[in-house]
Amino acid sequence: MDKSLSVRAGQGANRLVKIALVSPYDFPYPGGVTEHVTNLARSLSDCGHCVRIIAPSARDDVEIMHPEVYRVGSHITSVPANQSVARLTLSLTLTRRITEILEYERFDVVHLHEPLVPILAPLVLRASRSANVGTFHCARDRYVGYALGRHVFRCMLSRLDQRIAVSSEAHRFVNSYFPHKYSLVPNGVITDSGPSSEACPDVMADGTPTVLFVGRLEHRKGLNVLMEAMKLVSDRVSPIRLVVAGPFSVVTAQPFRELADRLGLDDVIFLGEVTESVRRLLYRHATVFCAPSTGRESQGVVLLEAMAAGTPVVASDIPGYRTVLVDGENGLLAVPQDAVSLACALVQAIVDPCVRGTVVAGGLSTASRFSWTVVTPQILTVYETAIQARTSTRFFSVTGMAQGPGTFHGRFVGPALP
Repeated sequence: MDKSLSVRAGQGANRLVKIALVSPYDFPYPGGVTEHVTNLARSLSDCGHCVRIIAPSARDDVEIMHPEVYRVGSHITSVPANQSVARLTLSLTLTRRITEILEYERFDVVHLHEPLVPILAPLVLRASRSANVGTFHCARDRYVGYALGRHVFRCMLSRLDQRIAVSSEAHRFVNSYFPHKYSLVPNGVITDSGPSSEACPDVMADGTPTVLFVGRLEHRKGLNVLMEAMKLVSDRVSPIRLVVAGPFSVVTAQPFRELADRLGLDDVIFLGEVTESVRRLLYRHATVFCAPSTGRESQGVVLLEAMAAGTPVVASDIPGYRTVLVDGENGLLAVPQDAVSLACALVQAIVDPCVRGTVVAGGLSTASRFSWTVVTPQILTVYETAIQARTSTRFFSVTGMAQGPGTFHGRFVGPALP
């Protein structure tokens, strides 16, 4: 092991703790959970806590580029999931590596994101003797895998000391299969957007009104609906431009380029994957940000990112987005998969200064409530509760009054060894 950390000291809710953030997804390949984990690690570190990320990665240099990361699993498999594609490690030979890391680091808290997603997170949960916290990000109508494996999953989840759902939609989904007490702690957003004098991205520098889309080119993200709506918008607003950014390839974008040609859209720019700093500039300088997703969104971090940049938001009226967006107050909602409704909302957000002023002000206010400076203390409170619960379990185990995942193994300083 070559990643030593100074161990914290102190007592109470403000003491410094040693934390492992566990993600089952290919790091740092773009995705909502990966971004959440990355920003949470940064925020916790800024508070003085010791943080490590445990995740698989297809990149051989990930531990060099990201010294806070333990790479566990190098062979990545793309697995269809929730009308998306999850990049996971499915290796069954990770247990030794996981055990070495946990024994060496002796984390106070192991925070697992999507703890039931195979295969890394469940293996870490099984091996961990620290206080275990699980965050559930996903939202969907139903999942047959949870129904069929409910008994096994319940046994796994019994090892969690605390559970978090990132939104009411995520809570509704996971609680329907695994009823329990869940703390509702939302995804955070970076609100310190920097000076407005930063250079405008080249694709927006000529002042053409621009609609921005950020995301994967998956059916559920609704880009095809947005492009149909842009054809209608162009009848009212001309010139008009659509900028598309996200982790996609030339091959993936080709069907949408062809759709643009069929619709007669002559100003659509596919940027592909961009850095975090460029993405924030795109948000800031776009005329409108649009999220036309068809469903299966738990919250919508992209909405908050656009709000924090002071950009009007137009989005589909789906349950996950309604957890942060109120129509006419901090954004505009359109009927899902309805190009006409979406076009009307886009035109209103572009040409009506009163609407723009209202939703921008409302968006900035909303984003401030989801700032990492607000969210991180909520997560730390959950950690403290989990640590207290695990400590109590160990105490009762020593006295013979209780047994369980936290059974005492001969030491009472730091996490008990497996």
